[in-house]
Amino acid sequence: MNASNLSQLRPQSRDKNTESEVDTGHVTLACDDGLSGVTERTRNGSGSFKGAEESDEEIVFRGGQTDLPGYERLQSGCGPGSPEEEKIKRKLKFFFLNPVEKYYATRKLPWKLCLQILKVFLVTAQLWIFAEYRYAHVNYYTNQQVTLDHFFIRDWDMVREVHAYPPSTGKLAVYRKGEFFNFMDYTVRSWADIETDALGPFFRNSSLSFCVQHYKAGNITRDLKFTMDSRLVERCIHLEEDQLKTFNSSREWMLQNNLTMPWHAVEKLNLNFSLTSVTLRPLGPVPQPDCFQFKINIRFDNKDHDGQIPLHLDMEPVRLHCPTQTELTSPYSQFIVVLNLVVIILCLSSLLLCLRALLRAQLLKHEAGVFLARNYNWTLTLSERMEFLNLWYVMICTNDCLIIMGSIIKGLIETRSIVGDMWDICSLMLGTGNLLVWFGILRYLGFFKTYNVLILTMKGAAPNMFRFLICAFFLYVGFAFAGWVILGPYHFKFETLMSTSECLFSLINGDDMFATFSSIPMEKTMSVWVYSRVYLYTFICLFIYVVLSLFISIIMDTYEIIKNCYNNGFPPSRLEKFYSSSQFDFSSGLYSGEGALVRLWRIIRHSWSHWRRTEYQQID
Repeated sequence: MNASNLSQLRPQSRDKNTESEVDTGHVTLACDDGLSGVTERTRNGSGSFKGAEESDEEIVFRGGQTDLPGYERLQSGCGPGSPEEEKIKRKLKFFFLNPVEKYYATRKLPWKLCLQILKVFLVTAQLWIFAEYRYAHVNYYTNQQVTLDHFFIRDWDMVREVHAYPPSTGKLAVYRKGEFFNFMDYTVRSWADIETDALGPFFRNSSLSFCVQHYKAGNITRDLKFTMDSRLVERCIHLEEDQLKTFNSSREWMLQNNLTMPWHAVEKLNLNFSLTSVTLRPLGPVPQPDCFQFKINIRFDNKDHDGQIPLHLDMEPVRLHCPTQTELTSPYSQFIVVLNLVVIILCLSSLLLCLRALLRAQLLKHEAGVFLARNYNWTLTLSERMEFLNLWYVMICTNDCLIIMGSIIKGLIETRSIVGDMWDICSLMLGTGNLLVWFGILRYLGFFKTYNVLILTMKGAAPNMFRFLICAFFLYVGFAFAGWVILGPYHFKFETLMSTSECLFSLINGDDMFATFSSIPMEKTMSVWVYSRVYLYTFICLFIYVVLSLFISIIMDTYEIIKNCYNNGFPPSRLEKFYSSSQFDFSSGLYSGEGALVRLWRIIRHSWSHWRRTEYQQID
């Protein structure tokens, strides 16, 4: 029986001359799936057909029986206008409703909407508390860095503590051998006296080591003859605490350890030691002191071999367990622990609900795709398939995962369950998660016409903006490489490729133009100075007056289109035309959908039955 025979038939009288074949042993059922031809199924004429286990598809399928004497064919359950089609339309129409319309259709509380609103306040409160303690940690580390700079670096200037722009000081470096040995003597004596001379509680925690990394062989004579072996070797000497009383000078200490400085071949010098300290001010919700170990490295970098050796003091803080006997708590710290647990439970619930919604959307896409392919020979396009992927839910799942992991790490840090500094990782997770939570509010603002125009404008302009940015990117990269190569040796803003890109991006936004023009000296090279003027004028005119204007015009054109569609109506898609003819009244509050597990089980069982029927046909 072909699909053309499955038309609606009106009641007719019984014709005695009608020839029909009746087999009391079985009834043949047929349905054209539009893809694999006619599929026949048989069952016994007596008894129930799987009883209570019949699915909706099987009930609809039974409507397509062959003609029986005294009965007329019923409307097909597999073709257009069937109950199955109405069911698919009803599901699709309900799926594309917004949460408010879904509430009127089901009279059920929109849990995802309520969770997102509640999550915004609780996650923001959690982040606010975390930010205060995070600032206390970073401020403590910064102050300790300044203290150690003053204590161990000879002739330290306080101007270097402020990151001024443009830089107000030059490189911190040594230029003479005597300066280096004086610096070494100052640092070693400061390390020896730190426990008694420092205002804060600092204690030596290791020996002081001095390492020299140099070429294996290197010698340069007055007539510029040199011998060089570029293989690097490293030699280290150590100064223990019990040797401090016999320490006189760094020159003598090096001679005692048979270390001769190969000045012409030196690549790097490192002075390493560690200190321990305690801060009596609580840096977390637990009202207890915090203990730290500071791994200090004073690094001399002579890789340029240009007559100066820049130096820098690096400090790596490591959090330690203080050997205290009592664990103190406070109501505020207990409140923070409870808040962390509530946020984790809330985000976990939100994650499960959104994952369930994503799963149900994919199941509906599969169900609708099979029906439309079978009855209308439709194949869902990529844009139609993407309509079933709600990127808002994907973003919510992402921020839920970030907040859950960040809250767990935050709880471990605050309860001192882990050793080490995990504040940076925790801040990245909580900060990014909170950012995405606030982005998610835009979805619910889209239910209002005024805000929805802006959201649809961004969404509609995104493809054209992306294509335009690709074209502008090639121009931008060309200017960046040209500026880095030509202006880099003469302008501190163009020293590296990254700083060049940052400078050009600042110029697009009108920042610091005069300083960029005036920082290139004319007296060094006239050709580069002339080129810099042509380069900067061309870049500023092209990107500010042309690129930015075109970029804004793309957004404005999309905005006008969206406003026009709001006034005259949006053109319906093929899928929307299909499900808009559903006769169900969604304002009645009587709609009851299917669960995701029920749909998944039905698809699995349908696929299994289809596979079994295919196997039987191959055997026949």
